[in-house]
Amino acid sequence: MRGRRTWQWPFLRAVVVCCVIGAILTVVGVGVLMGEALTIGSRLPSIDALDTPSSEATRIYAADGQLIASLYQENRESIPLSRVPHILQRAVIDTEDADFYRHHGISLRAVVRAGFRDLREKGYAEGGSTITQQLARNLFLTSAKSIERKIAELLLAVQVERRLTKDEILERYLNQVYFGEGAYGVETAAQVYFGKPAQDLTLAQSVQLAGLIQAPSHDSPFEHPSRAHARMVEVLQRMVDQGDLTSREMATVLHTSLHFADKGNTGFVGIRAPYFVSYILPMLRQRYGEEVLYKGGLRIYTTLDVTLQAEAEAALRHGVDEALRRHLSVHQGAIVVLDPRTGYIRAMIGGYDFQESKFNRAWQAHRQPGSAFKPFLYTTAIMRGYPLTKMLLDAPIEFAQPNGKLWAPQDFDHAWHGLVTMRYALENSINVASIRLEEEVGPEAVVEVAHWMGITSPLQPVLSLTLGSNDVTVLEMVSAYGVFASGGVRSAPLAILKVTDWHGKVLEEHVPLRKVVLSPEVAYLMTDMLRGVVLRGTGTAANIGIPAAGKTGTTDDYRNAWFIGFTPSLVAGVYIGNDDDSPMNHVVGGSVPAGVWAAFMKRATADQPKDDWPQPDGIAGQILCGTSGLLAAPGCVRPHSELFVRGTEPEIFDLTDGRPDPVEGGPTPSAGRAPVADLPVSVQPGVGQPAVVQGGPPAAVPGATAGALPLIITVPREGSSGTVPFLVQGTTRSGAVVHIVVLSEIGAQRIQAADVFMQADQAGGFAYEVSPWVRHAGGEARHHRHRDRWP
Repeated sequence: MRGRRTWQWPFLRAVVVCCVIGAILTVVGVGVLMGEALTIGSRLPSIDALDTPSSEATRIYAADGQLIASLYQENRESIPLSRVPHILQRAVIDTEDADFYRHHGISLRAVVRAGFRDLREKGYAEGGSTITQQLARNLFLTSAKSIERKIAELLLAVQVERRLTKDEILERYLNQVYFGEGAYGVETAAQVYFGKPAQDLTLAQSVQLAGLIQAPSHDSPFEHPSRAHARMVEVLQRMVDQGDLTSREMATVLHTSLHFADKGNTGFVGIRAPYFVSYILPMLRQRYGEEVLYKGGLRIYTTLDVTLQAEAEAALRHGVDEALRRHLSVHQGAIVVLDPRTGYIRAMIGGYDFQESKFNRAWQAHRQPGSAFKPFLYTTAIMRGYPLTKMLLDAPIEFAQPNGKLWAPQDFDHAWHGLVTMRYALENSINVASIRLEEEVGPEAVVEVAHWMGITSPLQPVLSLTLGSNDVTVLEMVSAYGVFASGGVRSAPLAILKVTDWHGKVLEEHVPLRKVVLSPEVAYLMTDMLRGVVLRGTGTAANIGIPAAGKTGTTDDYRNAWFIGFTPSLVAGVYIGNDDDSPMNHVVGGSVPAGVWAAFMKRATADQPKDDWPQPDGIAGQILCGTSGLLAAPGCVRPHSELFVRGTEPEIFDLTDGRPDPVEGGPTPSAGRAPVADLPVSVQPGVGQPAVVQGGPPAAVPGATAGALPLIITVPREGSSGTVPFLVQGTTRSGAVVHIVVLSEIGAQRIQAADVFMQADQAGGFAYEVSPWVRHAGGEARHHRHRDRWP
């Protein structure tokens, strides 16, 4: 017995010593930890941030409510707990913190389990954090692994539990936690992975999302589908262990096919319409600033039509690709589509590929529009009262430039067409005839009308203005053409309808800004002429078989090519060119741009009514004969219809149908036909002296019949001199039609400057002011034709 007690005593003493030492070490360790905790606690951030809204992504929506872009530093959209499916809540709790509703922020069992894991792996392994601890870490701490951070996390978790209820903690956690692919919170994760809101998630989808929280990159179903499936099995088993699922339900989920959204639809700037988004971003940034724009959770509701956007992008890409295949040296382009009735921007394509070039050619690029600018000139002329039958001379002309050189504009076909009507000149884009018209109405007036209709770029009032020598953008050209499409009403371009905060409070709201800038009659006549461009002029490639109108534009050396066209419901502009301003291979507005426009508009209008423009009451139609501008009498060999502003249509019949005019004493003219007297007048310029005005007998005109009607010229006297304008006055038979031909002669060159018909009054008197716009080479350019000597 003594030997046995001798053996036990040293052992017991050793145990006691170890216990004492252990107790001392424990006390010391606890003291150290408490001291460290006190030190860390003194540096903890304030949990008042719990009451501060989290960083929210700004969402941009199309007109139909589809999400088209997100702007964020953290892609997040917060929702209340009531919109999170209960099964998703249970999946997250069972997986991340089964004791969530039973602890007060810290789970000692989880801490001990995590401690043993850390010792086993000889490092800081992830785990052991409750949902409350994870929320505290996400809100207030970094993700760096250390004892100090862990202590801070525990202390903050206790404070959070004192401030919030369990449901409030869970709601904040579900809106904060990261699910991978740039998605923060369950709502964004549901959209990114399944393309639906969180409240519509199925059981299988909820389980999949819950499994991503622990290691979103490692278990990504996009990158590692097998790992994602294995993790899903783990989550399902935990739910079965916690009594939230049965084994049968688990088996059903495992046999359910999951259909994921397309990878990449994760909320980066410009998901579906990057060029459109890049257009509205500067406006938003200016109004709200970077902080609010990227963190404030704004909701931006726009006018964009996602279908039209996709169709416009496809049309432009196909057009450029096809042009390159044909070796036309085409590399870039742009398209803008507006609703002319509202100004809503329905589509905007600023280039061939946003990833290759973010420069937005739809509104940032200023390019020469070529003849696409001519409609503003012809609008000005119609506003001045000019009929579409007004004759314009297309013949050689020169202008002295400030540098002493001569500018001699030419037509695209390098041919001269003589006297042409305004309609013909616009439909066939006759340059020189248009320049003469611009000289007559004044470039300053054209600039004023263009600005009034929506051109915002600076314009120089020069004679080359009508040929498109000033730089403009596609957006402003399309907006201005919308005035024609809408019957004279300008609707300012509008891209943003409404902006709210993420609670739904309206911050700004916009409605169409419209004003009448043209009379319905002027707009209708211009639209009808531009319809002629598409039906028989330079834009036939844009004929899509429904009422449509438009204008081509091509600049020197084929550097820019345009087509701007419209229907009653859509106006679209296509620009084609190269960023380095290099010339294309003979690309004109009526080729690639018109083809792209037609391809887009055929699809865009496929399901729309094929409406035509209603004719205003102030428009009257008449049947005319040839190019005389007079009414067609029976026997006219070239009758055609024409439109006029009511009250300005001709009342005189054209009797020059190619047969000899009736002679005095001959057969009686048919009813309604007035006799015609031909009056030739010529102007022969002298050098340094007034023009010599000469009148002659009817027989002086080839084809005229001498003595057809009595005709006396009282003004001017034959051989008299004077300046222009001058008056031609005389007498003939009562009601007779006088045919006045004005010729300008220099040497052997003879140019017809006027060819008009007018009816004598009851007394047989007639008068016509000759105010020619013809200018011969060597003279000076004129801006005020009534003040300058002619020629």
